[in-house]
Amino acid sequence: MEETKKNNERRAIAQQLHNAAQVGNIQEIQAIFEKHQLPIDSHRRGNTALHSALYHNQDGLLLDYLLEQGANVNSPNSKGYTPLDLSIIYCKRGKAAEKLIGAGAQWKEKYDEESSNGMPFKMPLTFAGLTPLEVARKYKNEEVVELLTAKLHHDETNYCQAISSDADVSTTNDAPPMKKWHSICPICKDTVRFPTSMSRILIDQAILEERLQNVNGVLLDSKEKSGKNRKKYVARKYLDQFVSHANGKAYEKLCGIKYHAVQNMRLRKEISESMGVLSAVQQCCYDLKGGKDGGNAKEEDTFHLENVFLIDLCSGRGLTTALGGALHDDDDNDDGNGNSSNNFFLSIDRMLPHTVPHFLQDGENRKYLSRDVMSETLFAELQEIVSEQLDLGRTPILVGMHLCGVLSERAVEFFERIPSIKGIVLSPCCLPKRHEQKKGITKFAKGQVDYEFLGSNEESGELYNYFKWNHYLKEMMSKSTPHVNSFTDDEMHTEKNAVVVGIRK
Repeated sequence: MEETKKNNERRAIAQQLHNAAQVGNIQEIQAIFEKHQLPIDSHRRGNTALHSALYHNQDGLLLDYLLEQGANVNSPNSKGYTPLDLSIIYCKRGKAAEKLIGAGAQWKEKYDEESSNGMPFKMPLTFAGLTPLEVARKYKNEEVVELLTAKLHHDETNYCQAISSDADVSTTNDAPPMKKWHSICPICKDTVRFPTSMSRILIDQAILEERLQNVNGVLLDSKEKSGKNRKKYVARKYLDQFVSHANGKAYEKLCGIKYHAVQNMRLRKEISESMGVLSAVQQCCYDLKGGKDGGNAKEEDTFHLENVFLIDLCSGRGLTTALGGALHDDDDNDDGNGNSSNNFFLSIDRMLPHTVPHFLQDGENRKYLSRDVMSETLFAELQEIVSEQLDLGRTPILVGMHLCGVLSERAVEFFERIPSIKGIVLSPCCLPKRHEQKKGITKFAKGQVDYEFLGSNEESGELYNYFKWNHYLKEMMSKSTPHVNSFTDDEMHTEKNAVVVGIRK
């Protein structure tokens, strides 16, 4: 028992160390090393603090500190990557590679299948027979290419040896041939699958409809390899709205290579859910304005948002923001008189800088905020942002799609504590974890209920508690506003299709 406790403590310290390395928190790194007297090359799952820092593009003071403390600049991690390899792949400015080489990183020799730079390890197979310079060319890291080329020219003997074995490869700037259906992203320089999955969603929809046409689109069960049942969904209202918007410009935009992060085997499902949430946001705007000539936004075929500040909480890779931004890009919605839809989309999650999709950083109508949603400091920061957006004439709407467990409760808490947020739309998925219920983090508890089983007639325990969870969130939301509604959206490609909406009139 005592040994288990010590192991848990060591793992917790290692996790804390590598979390600090990822975000470049040099003060916390120093404190951990000093307090626990850890060797500088302590590792967690094969990565030292130096590896973790380079994985996350840390090429500043933290890197300087680790090198000053004697971090091993030639040690491979469990995947076979040396610190120099990681600097080539993830650090595009060339500063990290220059510092590593200055600290003794070996950079001239070719990668061998049995060893690399004299150190045996399981080397990445794609590096076999290449020099670090050729790897830099492969990853289109122009800064490192320039650095290594200059260093080779300063050492004439080594330069000649480097090009004599394979002159064609070493002297060309062309990358090695890529696999079929792959391309180089011009922004991150990574090799990505292209055309993307987004470009095939209509074909996938047509194939599925053809399979089900004899039963007029009725849901059918199909057996997966695992033996479990899953449903096939063919509802296409949201898909049609998306691909036809502004003569297909939005769809064409999301098929572009800079949207390569939007890759998902269940992309049609994700699109239906995000579009369902955006449709609920549109209805929020109608209701906040007291309705539009007595109409209902959900009954309209067109899709349009105007003067909305959308806060996409725990956005993940930001598909909802991607759809919203593409459908309501100010450049595409300008009426020719200088008037635009005046929308702004903010994604909030804990993704690290180099993993944030390009489209979340591109365009004047969207932004990414890397924050811990459970952090108390986010309330004050978000309140200030909301105030700024109100001054610009936008209506703040908080959105939470696929908010797992207590994250949905956190979203309701944001709505409650920031009165400037005029609406909230939740489409939750997972229930709170069992340990969260036991520890009292949430007051929700599974079990039978005496109200109507919303949205399903099946005797499914999982679905029963899912809709009970949504009812719980609705009641929680009702403490902040009397204007709360919940419904199921059959256009979403999932049986967990409940949506809870609250507005402040």
